[in-house]
This record gives sequence, structure tokens and C-alpha cells, in this order.
Amino acid sequence: MSTITELYIFLEKKRDEEHINKVFSYDAFPPDERPKARLEILTWWKLEYLVEGKSCQIDKDFAITYFCDRIKSTSNQLLKYRYNYFAYLLNPKDNRFAKQAIEALLNTVESLLPDNKEDYPHQAEHAIGILMSLSKRVKYRISDVKRLIWKILESSNGYRTKLVCIRIAKEHMFFSSTDSEKLVCLCKELLPLTTDGWRESCCELGLFYASKLQNLAKPHTSFFYEILGDMEMEQLQDPAVEPNNIAIPLMNDGHLEKAMGFYQKAGLTEKRNTAEQKFRENKKKVVIPHIKIERKTNKQVVNYFENLAKDLLEGKLSWLLINLALPVRFMFPSFKQIRERMPDNNPTTIEELGLENTIMDINGNNRKAGIDFDMQQKYDLWITNLVRNYVIPIILSTVQTKQLTYRRLKSWFLNDTCFGIPIEYARSNRIVTASWFSQIDYGIEALIKQYNRFLQGKSTDWRTSIDVLSIRFEGVLRDMVGDYGGRVIKLGRDNCTSQALLDDLLREPCLLEVFKIEDIEFFEYVFTSKGYNIRNNVAHSFYIPSDYGIFQATLVFLCILRLTTFRPHEKENTDD
Repeated sequence: MSTITELYIFLEKKRDEEHINKVFSYDAFPPDERPKARLEILTWWKLEYLVEGKSCQIDKDFAITYFCDRIKSTSNQLLKYRYNYFAYLLNPKDNRFAKQAIEALLNTVESLLPDNKEDYPHQAEHAIGILMSLSKRVKYRISDVKRLIWKILESSNGYRTKLVCIRIAKEHMFFSSTDSEKLVCLCKELLPLTTDGWRESCCELGLFYASKLQNLAKPHTSFFYEILGDMEMEQLQDPAVEPNNIAIPLMNDGHLEKAMGFYQKAGLTEKRNTAEQKFRENKKKVVIPHIKIERKTNKQVVNYFENLAKDLLEGKLSWLLINLALPVRFMFPSFKQIRERMPDNNPTTIEELGLENTIMDINGNNRKAGIDFDMQQKYDLWITNLVRNYVIPIILSTVQTKQLTYRRLKSWFLNDTCFGIPIEYARSNRIVTASWFSQIDYGIEALIKQYNRFLQGKSTDWRTSIDVLSIRFEGVLRDMVGDYGGRVIKLGRDNCTSQALLDDLLREPCLLEVFKIEDIEFFEYVFTSKGYNIRNNVAHSFYIPSDYGIFQATLVFLCILRLTTFRPHEKENTDD
């Protein structure tokens, strides 16, 4: 049993922003103290997200009153900042809380910086972002905040802390154009100290602030672009070291292509031409993109994709399509199998904090998550990792090697699957025929086009492929359900009829005669509110251009491929 007094004593000594759930449990407090304990625990958990996302019900009056009392009673500046900040989130019209949070933050931020100056500033990062955001939002003590940030930037703190500050300032547009040259020079000074991805980040920040210098930008942008080009050239590997490693030429291809672009932007013709010459020579050695298998995952999945990659070297496009249409069940398991494979290892759930899981849709609307929320999260994690890390790379490999083209894909659909079978439709007292492929051809063609643009490093637009294929998926599935005697017509009021929609179709029992439960669950994950809800977001124009991407397009494509496993229902012969 814990008491609120014990919690206050603990908090008064707190000097970091670590969650306190490992020390205090909501259920451990007496019932009359739980409302206060709940707020305190949330304050160190995700209250910012919960408040702004409206994912939980908080008694705002109680919370604000409580935070005001705690602001008066504590001498800990870290607590004062957090109480004031969350009170402001609950009542954004009261700038008093924002100003008091800024005052406390000005006294707190430096204490959150890492003791080891070369460490990442995990503790300070969030606080610095809030300080910049709040001061700019309420126009309070901006000059003092700038002086504090410059003090950190000009101190002996490590490059990680400084680059994090510069990045946060960029995100919040905190510095004025008059500071740009100074920030560019600082990025140049930090660059020799950086390693790995930090070098790239440093160059990108330098380029951003250099772009603000107008006529004075060119020397600085040339400097950073040259560094980025050199970084790509430094990553080249000699194929002769491992002549059988098909990944080396592919990776070199990517590095050289980027290097040419950077050198061109830097205006370095000689370096650009050298990179192009190496690029042309390397092209002769490219066989197939490397399927990167590094993450800890099911060994069966790893072995499966390794073998599939080898088969693709022999040009077996049909092998790829069959395996994506009829995926091995350990790759795309059922919810039940996911639950068994991924046991719960999260010590803290939202329920333990006295809240209820809710899901927010793309428009910010909430609904109850339901009892399967945890399982859905695990399923999403599995599918997301599988598709992003394995499926997309291997599809791109076949596109890049011209094994997967629209022409070849069209031939496979028409000649080897049910999508080439003529289907009869009633139209204005007459019967017309059309194949299912004729309904998706434009979407498939657009999909392959965008995969190619993605590989070429060009801008992509996945709208046509996702819009066409997701809507047509519903139409084709309706035909399939009808072929097996399922209900495709809904009876409404006054005996009015309408076509069954996707959610209705996926609940039809006859689907289990056609597809496996894993398939149906995957369809639900991609198209309904149980997952990405792509069909609804497309049909109701909830998506904006930035919501469309290669991941969503590939999910829809995989669903279309699953439909090719359909076999028409054998009609009983009634002739004697």
C-alpha cells in the first residue's frame, strides 16, 4: 500500500523525467487518494498525448485545481514546470500557466542535460521543445529562451545535445533569419565531431539554415552537399572482395546515385563525373536488390525470403506472385497465432492507470478499442515489420530487374488467375461481360509506375493505385460472395434494397469456404476500422495526398493478390 504523502516526498526529490510507474502503482493507493495518484502518475506518463488527443476522460476542473495546489506546495522547479504545463494543456486560454511553465523551465532545462556531455540528451529534449513552443506561442520571454539555447550551443556540451537543440529550433521555427549564418557556421564546426547518422543530420540542418541566407547561401550549400556526396562515396564497397555477394553492387548503386545528385547540387562537375563513371561500371554488376535480413524475427520468415530471393534470380516471377497470393501461414498468421507468438511483456497498460483504451481515427474521432486491442496492436506490429522489411524490398527487387512489369503482371492476371474469367453483369435489361482484371488494370498499372519512380528516387503519387484498387477490391469480393450464395443485397426500410458494403461482406460465413481465416483477418486489418481502414478513408475522401504511401499501396496490392486464389463455386448439374 502506498500513500499520497509518500508519493509527494518521492517527487520532491525527483530530478529527471522518467516515468514513476515502476515505483508507484495506481491500484496501490487507498480509494480516496486514487484520483490524485492517478493524475500524478499520468503527469509522468502520457498526459500530453492524452489531453491533446482526447483519448481519455479527465475531470478538468479537478485536475486544474489539483495542479494549482501542487504548484504552490512544491519547491521543485521540475514539478512546477510540469504542473503548469499540464494545467495549460487543460485550459489553453489561460496563459498564466504557460508563463509559469516557461519560468520554471528556464530554471530546469540545464539540469536535465546529460552529465556525460557526449550522451544523447534524452531528459532535456522534450523540455527544450516545450520551452521553445510555449514561449513562441504566448510570446513570453522569447529573448531569455534564445539566450539559454545559445548558452547551451556555445557551451562545452557534446555535439548530440547541440544538434538536438538546432533540430528542435528548426521544427519550431524558433530562430530568426538573422541567426541563420551563425547556425550554419556552428553546424560546420560540429561536423568533424559527428559520426554515422549524425553527420548527415548535421549537413541537413546546415543546408536548412543556409537556405535562409539567400545570396550568401551558395558557398555553404556547396560545402554541405560536397560532404554528403563524399559520405556516399566513402560507403562504396569493392565487389571483388565478395564476388558472390549480390548486395554489394546494389548498395553501391544507391550510394553512387545519391553521390551524383549531391555533387551536382554542389556544382562539382569533376566529382560528379567521377561518380557517374563508377555508376555506369557498377550497373553491369547489379543483379538483384539485397533483401536485408537483420532484425530478430522468425527464422522461418528469414529462410523463406532468402530462398525466394534466390529463385527470383532465375526469373521466376510466377513464384513471387504465387507466394504473395498464397502466403505461407507463418508469414501472415491469424490473430490467435500472433497472440501465442508475442506474449505480453509490457508491464504497464492504460487500464492499470484507471483509463479505458480508445482508438482515434484519421479525423480525430474516438471509439472504444474493445477487448482485442492488445492483440490488434501485436498483429499490426507483426504485419508492419513483415511488409516493410521483407515484402516491399523483394517486390522492388523484381521491379528494378524488370521481372515485374505491368505487361507481365497483366498476362499473369488474365491467363493464370480467376481475374481473366468473363463475368456477366446486368445493365439496363441487357447482359454485359467484363473480367475482374478490367476493373483493376488502371490501378495495377499506376502501382508499377510508382514502384519504378520510388526506385529512381523520384517523387511518387500513390493515390491512383490505392483509390482504384481499394474500391475495386470491394466490388470483386462482392461478386465472389454472391457466387458462393452469400448475401450481397441489403434490405432496408420500406423493403428498399442496396448493395452490401465491405464490412457486411467480410462477415459472410461463406467466405470461409473461399478463404482462410488468416486471409479474412488480413482483409479486415487493411480495409476496415480494425486496422488501417483504407477503404473507408478512400471512399469518404478522408485521405489527403500525404496519407498515401508505398506501405498502404503494398497492403492493398497484397489483398488483391489474395483474391486471385478464388475458385468459382461449382454449380450442381440439374440435367438428368
